[in-house]
Amino acid sequence: MKRGNLTYRRGGGRGAMLLLIVLTALAWSGTAAAAAQGDPYTWPAYNPTINYNFKDEFPDISMPTKDLDDCKGVVGTISDGWWTFKWGANKNSAVSEAAVKPMLARLNKDFAYFRDTMGWPPDKRVQDGYRSAVYLFGSGLCTDNASNTEKGGWQSSVGAYPIILASYYPVYSFDPACNYNDKEYQTGGIVHEGIHCVLASLPGAKKAAWFQEGGNTWLQQQADAQRSGNYSTMGFLNGCTFIAPFMPIECYSGWLQDGSFGGPSAEGVDKYEGGQQICTWRRYLGGNQYGNGFPTFLGEWLGLGSVPWIWRYCPGRVLEGIAAKLGDEQTRRLIMEYRAKQALLDMKKWSNAFKRLLNDNFGSSIGPEWSPYWINCESWKATPYAKTTNDGSGLLTPEQRTTPGWSGANQIPLTVSGGMATVDFQPIGANMSCQLCYRATDGTPVYGTPVTSGECSLRLDKAPGKGVIIAVICNTDYKYLGEETRKAHFDYRLKLDAGVTAAADINTKWYDVDLVTSIEPTRETVRPDARRVDAPRGLDGSTATFIEYDMHSAGTVSIGVYTPSGVLVKRLPAGYRQPGHNREHITVGGDIAAGIYLIKVTAGTGSFFTKAVMTK
Repeated sequence: MKRGNLTYRRGGGRGAMLLLIVLTALAWSGTAAAAAQGDPYTWPAYNPTINYNFKDEFPDISMPTKDLDDCKGVVGTISDGWWTFKWGANKNSAVSEAAVKPMLARLNKDFAYFRDTMGWPPDKRVQDGYRSAVYLFGSGLCTDNASNTEKGGWQSSVGAYPIILASYYPVYSFDPACNYNDKEYQTGGIVHEGIHCVLASLPGAKKAAWFQEGGNTWLQQQADAQRSGNYSTMGFLNGCTFIAPFMPIECYSGWLQDGSFGGPSAEGVDKYEGGQQICTWRRYLGGNQYGNGFPTFLGEWLGLGSVPWIWRYCPGRVLEGIAAKLGDEQTRRLIMEYRAKQALLDMKKWSNAFKRLLNDNFGSSIGPEWSPYWINCESWKATPYAKTTNDGSGLLTPEQRTTPGWSGANQIPLTVSGGMATVDFQPIGANMSCQLCYRATDGTPVYGTPVTSGECSLRLDKAPGKGVIIAVICNTDYKYLGEETRKAHFDYRLKLDAGVTAAADINTKWYDVDLVTSIEPTRETVRPDARRVDAPRGLDGSTATFIEYDMHSAGTVSIGVYTPSGVLVKRLPAGYRQPGHNREHITVGGDIAAGIYLIKVTAGTGSFFTKAVMTK
């Protein structure tokens, strides 16, 4: 198994550099001490787990060899593999085999990856023995009466079966002769609509149009990243929820011009006057539903199987479906975890991609998207941080217009001094929480214990980056009850206490620090060659964990010791190691207390980690 320039042994495989990690795994016993005031908090796992693999439901689907004859007006067909393209007598002359064949090849390639590697099923046509279909919009088919010069493309259906209904414009974009400036976007859009065909064939998210879009972009994004190994970039609309975290999770078209939010299936969004659509949303944030911040969080922290689970087991809305499995308390905790990790850009492989999107939109002016608009609302200067006023005694009052919606959050930057930070959280209304957190100067994330009211503290064992911590204020409502939910904002007060000197400037990029991304869960690490060895005791009675590895070529090796939540507690000095057998040891004491740790070994551009249990 190869990551970067580092090759791990799997059944005797070889590479330019080979590490065989051998570490001690000693029994650990003892009773955990009660949490003291300000202790850092580690997010516990969720029980039961949310995980699903569609391969269990669709283990072996054969490639279809026939089309479904379900549409009048078809005069031409080109089929290839799992897909077919059909058109009518009014076909635009720009559409030819030169475009259609590359389009079908792209669809076959991408959907083979979704199906065979990622485990997603094909759409309902294939499930019932027919090829997936692209119909040419504006060509005289049963699907529409449009002109063959009209543009556009979307997922539609004929009877009970989904189709891609595409105009000449995106189809011609596959032609090597096409010189459209947006041809890459158009060709990717065809894949996007094909994904919609798959999702429309699944039982989940039927009352969650926002997830029909965001869950779609997540799948395409995840597939592209897995194939390329590039997690540094993502769709620009993923930044919406990060620049405006007060918007709800299940929100279509974001923060509307009247201060309310679009509902899960675009409730409150569409308005028309004289047959013309009126813009009700704000610039940039109006595309919030295409962002996939929440499914990205789920995929990284709960596992990639959590997103398929939603499509299988959340028949209506997403958060309510999750609550049916996890229960009320854990679902509220899930919302808090998402919002806290969002505040610290703690999204594992995707952390720096989200950081770039924040940088791209920070400080921009957000007003109506276009004219004619519904309300000429006051422009908002984009920042993830909530504006507050101080009454002179340290009592902070948030600006009302950006207080959280249901499942939304505020991030309040606070300057601190000393070794402990404390605030008094005063919620106005139910289902609110407060949590202190920060990125330390070494780049690692640190979280405090969430509270629902009263004293909220965090010990500053590590120096906060830029001398600032973040108070994350959440509303944990997850049920959408209609207009009253969509229009609600949730208020609170925050009193500064010991160690907190002031609210920091909201127009400063406090998140812009070096990020140490959290370590992958150990359950995702496969190490068939690892073995247990006895550990000698030092003269002081401490135990040592040995890291042994063989290198086939010389190179620099560094070793870090992390808590299970990804906080770096010790880094061994990096050193240049010669080919052959090498051995390092780590002892309990000093920086490392007894407990469970993750050991990360890095050689060249590759890295590997595993779990160690150390006692004293």
